[in-house]
Amino acid sequence: MIKLISTFALKPGYDPEETYQLWIKDHIPYVKKIMSPELKGYVIGRVLHSLSGGEFYGTVQLSYSTLDDAKRAGNRLITNPPDEFMKRITDIRRVIIDEKDVM
Repeated sequence: MIKLISTFALKPGYDPEETYQLWIKDHIPYVKKIMSPELKGYVIGRVLHSLSGGEFYGTVQLSYSTLDDAKRAGNRLITNPPDEFMKRITDIRRVIIDEKDVM
């Protein structure tokens, strides 16, 4: 499975819980609209505890059938104006991976 994986931090001054609610209620529908029809799966993860001291707020895994689908949809996300959630995050890192289930 091809996945676009993102990690990001929360900008200082924004309430983590309020931002999480914004993520759930507004940002998820925004991404689904932009990333369709290629988007096959969507998983979010809010960081609860860091074992290594790294500073980031959340992760996103977007699933696609092909590398071309991931690139095409990812480019739409990057070129569209940011929504309020995206204005609150920083240090965004995005990669496309080929995921294999090994266990």
